Amino acid sequence: MASYHTRSFSFPSNSHPVSEQLDQQLNRLRSSQAASTSSLTSKLSGLNDLYKCVEEFLQLPKNQKTVSQSQQVLDGSLRLIDICSTSRDVLAVSKEQIQNIQSVLRRRCSGELDITNEVTEYLKTRRASKKTIKKCLKDIKAKSSWSISKLVRQRSEKEVATSFDAVDAILVKKVNVDMSQLVNLESEIQEIDEVLESLFRHLVKTRSTLLNVISN
Repeated sequence: MASYHTRSFSFPSNSHPVSEQLDQQLNRLRSSQAASTSSLTSKLSGLNDLYKCVEEFLQLPKNQKTVSQSQQVLDGSLRLIDICSTSRDVLAVSKEQIQNIQSVLRRRCSGELDITNEVTEYLKTRRASKKTIKKCLKDIKAKSSWSISKLVRQRSEKEVATSFDAVDAILVKKVNVDMSQLVNLESEIQEIDEVLESLFRHLVKTRSTLLNVISN
């Protein structure tokens, strides 16, 4: 996925331990983003750790004046909350459809039970999910001027799609589905959702802190 140019928001420079920790987390996240072997879950976990530092950083009195003057930080936090929430909704629907297919496969005797309806519904859901994800990424590309948003969106579309490609290909061809593939995919979805849930909580908490800083 191509890189997009954005204006970076720079936090005040100082030697406070929290600031140093924030810089370290940012560098780790950038390194993870550059590494082709880093999983989506790993990148989201890194972003989650980053926001733990951001929460502490925003509590420092000497930073609050600078942060209060930056509306783009507040806007960026809302966009990240929106895409995090939407991603969780997409994963929940996909997980439900996968569980439906698993349920039918478990009841199938000697391959006689037809799973056409479940497969059709799953593939329809996947097409809708892809459109939703693309819309979110397009919105971030068009509006974002926050460097952390850039870290989130780079290659995200490719990574999200890759997790489902193998199962999709099998179902489209209507060949035998390996139950272990569905189980692994469901497990991966669950793992990503748990990280997203934690990230969502941190994002909401960070936005609440930002609102308090700006209003005071």
